[in-house]
Amino acid sequence: MEVHHPHHPTHKKKWSEYIIEFIMLFTAVTLGFFAENIREGITEKHKKKELLEIVSQDFNKDINQLKFHADYANQKIKSCNLMIQFLDGDHSKLNQKEYYHSLKNIKGWWFFNPEEKSRIEAESKGYFYTKENSELADAILRFNFFKNDYKVTEGHEEKFVDKFNNQIPFISDFNMFYSINHYPDREAGNLLGVKNIKQEEIVKTKYIISEIVFFNDIYLDDIDSMRFYAKKATDIIQKQNN
Repeated sequence: MEVHHPHHPTHKKKWSEYIIEFIMLFTAVTLGFFAENIREGITEKHKKKELLEIVSQDFNKDINQLKFHADYANQKIKSCNLMIQFLDGDHSKLNQKEYYHSLKNIKGWWFFNPEEKSRIEAESKGYFYTKENSELADAILRFNFFKNDYKVTEGHEEKFVDKFNNQIPFISDFNMFYSINHYPDREAGNLLGVKNIKQEEIVKTKYIISEIVFFNDIYLDDIDSMRFYAKKATDIIQKQNN
């Protein structure tokens, strides 16, 4: 026995309904796309703000470190000038404490180690190449110029400090030098006199010292410039982030 089911008429959509559904779907996708872009933009802006804040903090660390290097450069120049006076004076009347203290200051040095990891990361992300950051990019570019000059000068000074160290046997007494050449520093006594310094070694040592003074003059000039542009960069970042 066959059962016949009645046929229900199917609803045929009008073209207008298809268009409406398409518009609704397109609108939903488009709004979702824009919402995602807005969310990513907000997230990226937040990340940029955080990273630039770290850049500012690292510049402040550099400024503090550069103060140490400026003080050290001034101290070394002072020791160099004293050493030239000592070498030109009466060697039998030299105060050994002052003489060997100056000698030890000249023979040492500290390298400048900039805190630039955050700057390198921010630069790789293109944060310095936007129109709003053109002034910041310029400050960092100029800071890097003087930093690179400073680092090149370190290499030159290192060579002349080595030359000065090679002169130490000719301008000092071994037993006294050995007694003070330790870390932490040890001071010589207040005895007088440094014996057997030959005139040709004095002239050679003075030329070496003059070069060391020259390099420390460059340090001080570079340090002034780096501190200026580091401060300018931090001021720009703080102004943008506030």
